[in-house]
Amino acid sequence: MDIRVHMDRIRPFRIEIEWTEKEDFLFSCHYREAVSSALPGVPDGVEKRFFPVMARAMGNVLHKLRREHISFPLFLVTLAFEHRHLLSEIDQLLHALHCHLQEQKCPGSWSCYVSGERMNPSSSSRG
Repeated sequence: MDIRVHMDRIRPFRIEIEWTEKEDFLFSCHYREAVSSALPGVPDGVEKRFFPVMARAMGNVLHKLRREHISFPLFLVTLAFEHRHLLSEIDQLLHALHCHLQEQKCPGSWSCYVSGERMNPSSSSRG
């Protein structure tokens, strides 16, 4: 099935990042059917701020999650020059997410533990 056709039905709508003490993190993406993706208004009691550049950058993240065309913000390009493999790793993470989404037919979530160290699959903990 073409991913663009499928992604019109199941769409990412929320990402969560939880850092560990080692500064590794758990990346989670929640998805649901596109027809239910519209959120109601901002809940009462939630502080509202105007950050147009941040809103545009997060919009670019959403487009990338949904595999729509985006232009990377300049700060990501600068960061990529400083860390040459960053964009490749982001692409690999998103590719794994999209492979998961291709198989999904109902709402759910996908999580990936992201580590800066290679993990030995044969050992359950370090001593």
